[in-house]
Amino acid sequence: MQNESELFLPSRLDKIRQRRFRRAPWLSSRLFHLFEQSSLYGCFLFLVFSVAVVAGTRTTYEEYHESSVPILFYIELTLCMYCLLEFILRTYASESRSRYQGLQGKIQFFYEHYVIVDLVLLSSYATVFTLHLIKFYDTSTYFLHGLRFLQLLRFISLDRYIRSIPLISFIVWQYRRVILAAVYICILLLLPTAYFLWLVERHVETNGQFFFKTYTDSVWFTINSMATIGYGDTWPQTLTGRTLTASLCCIGLALWTLPAGIISAGLTSIDEKRRESKRLLRPAARLILALWRLQTIKNQSRTTSGKQQVSEQCKQFIARLLYARLCREFRRCRYGTNHAYDVQLRVDIDRIFHCLQTIEQKLDGVDEKMLK
Repeated sequence: MQNESELFLPSRLDKIRQRRFRRAPWLSSRLFHLFEQSSLYGCFLFLVFSVAVVAGTRTTYEEYHESSVPILFYIELTLCMYCLLEFILRTYASESRSRYQGLQGKIQFFYEHYVIVDLVLLSSYATVFTLHLIKFYDTSTYFLHGLRFLQLLRFISLDRYIRSIPLISFIVWQYRRVILAAVYICILLLLPTAYFLWLVERHVETNGQFFFKTYTDSVWFTINSMATIGYGDTWPQTLTGRTLTASLCCIGLALWTLPAGIISAGLTSIDEKRRESKRLLRPAARLILALWRLQTIKNQSRTTSGKQQVSEQCKQFIARLLYARLCREFRRCRYGTNHAYDVQLRVDIDRIFHCLQTIEQKLDGVDEKMLK
């Protein structure tokens, strides 16, 4: 059975895991850090992918089409081979992490979201290039469309260095009831207003045209008005229609911006929690160290006797006071309490230290008299 002090030390299983991690190949650990955690490498990939997008955009201009298609083909073929090599190296580098070792670890690795995106991207590239090489299509139009689409899909894999998609998904799921309520109120406001506009404006002719000829046209105009876009292709003519449109714009401006405000508030709260957790690291570490030291002194005092036992008890008492003070400091950092009780505690500790020094001097005097 473990002693009390051993509960606060690393277990034997943790030491074995650390040894396995230390014995991991230097190359695989470096590659894993490069491919999975290095933001500088993510910036490099973003720059390379942006250059490929520029080359694909040039193929949409008629004057640059013939000269840009071969360049785009070789750029995308090079990137495809590089992505394949990177995927192989990424799979090899996963051996540096214990959770990805073995058969079950590799299955868990291939079930990661961004790895699935890489697999889909590589298989799509293989399909597009294979169909182009066997001349499945008469023209290169479909081939160019496929490459341009894959260029956009390729940017999703860069999110592994930012983690923005899981963050936004977490915030949306956390505030899903409020967001659904805002969207539901917008729909309840949109459909009746569109119907009333259609009733009022359907017989009004403007420049030989009926802007609100159908209910679908009215819904289209209502959505544009609520989103405050205003294309200018449709507008109401009657006073009732203009009043409804003005009211819809004012209410829609508040309702449509509500989900954006909720998401921004969620991002701010997550950032504050991260800062709070970083601020608590040092007090928490000092508290754990003081508790471990107290338990160690307890175990040592059980095997001592005589004057040494009194000294160990004094040390244990001091360790208890230090642990209590660190508990209060941690609580102050965690809950933002005042400093009054902590100042009083320090005064009490100073008094106790003075009393302990006096007792130790008297004990030394008693020992000297007994030796004489």
